[in-house]
Amino acid sequence: MARHLIGSTLWSLAIPDTVGALEQVSKMGFEAVHFTFMGDEDLEPKNLERIRQTLKRTGLKVPGGMIGFAGEDYSSIAAIRRTGGFVDAAAFTERLERCRRWGGAMASLGIRHVTTHAGFLPEVGAAGHGPVCERLARAADALHAAGLTVGLETGQEPAGVLLAILDDLGRDFLSVNFDPANFILYGSDAPVAAAGTLGPRVSMMHAKDAAPSSRPCETWGEEVPLGTGKVDFAAVLANLEAGGFRGAIIIEREAGDNRLGDIAAGKKFLENLPANR
Repeated sequence: MARHLIGSTLWSLAIPDTVGALEQVSKMGFEAVHFTFMGDEDLEPKNLERIRQTLKRTGLKVPGGMIGFAGEDYSSIAAIRRTGGFVDAAAFTERLERCRRWGGAMASLGIRHVTTHAGFLPEVGAAGHGPVCERLARAADALHAAGLTVGLETGQEPAGVLLAILDDLGRDFLSVNFDPANFILYGSDAPVAAAGTLGPRVSMMHAKDAAPSSRPCETWGEEVPLGTGKVDFAAVLANLEAGGFRGAIIIEREAGDNRLGDIAAGKKFLENLPANR
């Protein structure tokens, strides 16, 4: 594997205090963190300063922040199809405001890149494509106005659909946060092939693993610890690097009852991957 910055997502630790979670990421020996605010109270000036000082003290690099939205329902694929990202017009005003507030606060911490799930993006020419992509463009422009570049999470649509939408939007500050396991969890694409399709547009990667559902696209696959599922990480990385990827690899673990243990084991797994070149 080529040398990549390795980190953990902050939310994967399931520690509700943002400062406490940052300290734990550092304690585990990570170089980097995919940051998020654990709640709106983090945006209060005194709490932002605590976060700023913690980042300075720990020396953690922040290759990206994450903006999620209240009301997103991951209880089933059908539920997140309705409620994720910018698909629901009724939720857009509130979500655009969160992009502005959280994006501005992250920029004030020195963060220069953020990621988000845009929701299930209809392919070019499909019903709903125009309005959904118009909302996505408005949110991305608001984040860019705060001084941020934007990475869209993968997996809810096939890689080719996402690439076509990125081309259609024509914004050079938009890129891809590549999550190979999501393609398996949603049943939307094959991770290795998707890495070849999206490689030149990938700015960051989530390291997450999964086993497929018996009914892909209808019911969830199962998220499993790194190295125990169906993601061929060496092949995924080879395709991403062939496309020019040199960004951070960030462990994400959103299931299981041993988060810290799984994340620590995942760190060793990534560090021991064979070189691709």
